[in-house]
Amino acid sequence: MIKIHSKNVADTEVLLYLPAKDAETFSIGEALSLGADGLTKCAATTRPMYLCRGEKRTDGTMPVGAVMESTYYEVPYTAKPTVGTRVTLHTDGLQVTNTTTNGVFFVESVDEENGVAIGKFDFVMGAGAGA
Repeated sequence: MIKIHSKNVADTEVLLYLPAKDAETFSIGEALSLGADGLTKCAATTRPMYLCRGEKRTDGTMPVGAVMESTYYEVPYTAKPTVGTRVTLHTDGLQVTNTTTNGVFFVESVDEENGVAIGKFDFVMGAGAGA
């Protein structure tokens, strides 16, 4: 699960309720993008627009928080990434890998004891597809 590690602003993150794809299931903390047919799990090389913040509601909407440039995230990894690299999302949308080709998450530090990478999602244009 992707969690907020720290923020550079004191404001509380606003929850948005956006339409979710009918045939898809979601997990809290999952990286999401928004397409014409609703929220969907992010591809490995697509910077997430939102993180899932709760269960899909009966009206088909789901609470999400926007991925912010001012926020540091704590993300579990499948294989330890290298500090200072941009890595891809895992196929589950809940973790990162140590793959650097078209990476979208910039690793600032690694907490090996807890198995998480700490960093930011890349807002640099051209860094990863969909950035």
